[in-house]
Amino acid sequence: MFLILIQFILYFSSPIQENWSLYYENEQVKIQYTSSICGSKKHDLSFEYYLIQVKNKTEETLVVNFYLEKDKTEENKIAFVLNPLEVKRGSCDYQPNQLRLFKSENSTKKIVASKKFNLNNINIIEVY
Repeated sequence: MFLILIQFILYFSSPIQENWSLYYENEQVKIQYTSSICGSKKHDLSFEYYLIQVKNKTEETLVVNFYLEKDKTEENKIAFVLNPLEVKRGSCDYQPNQLRLFKSENSTKKIVASKKFNLNNINIIEVY
């Protein structure tokens, strides 16, 4: 009985595994994404976002930049520093570098087609 109780506690205390899809990988970085609903369902204000995860696979400091979607505008440009072996993840919370991309509005009032995940001009610079 005690063993079953321990297994039950361990099962429910382990972090929820998110399903990350690979978008881009080379010898320096790995970029993945997942989909998440952000907002308040209580007030029927929720949006679905692609959350982006970027992993530095090297022992070097890297500057990573890319554009969200096809528009190469300053508001769509993301640039940040990744320390050696660091992983940065997007979230529903506000962050200076938003590692998230709007996917769709989740409203019971209307149905809107979702956008496909797309990053452009991925550029990685090694900092010495």
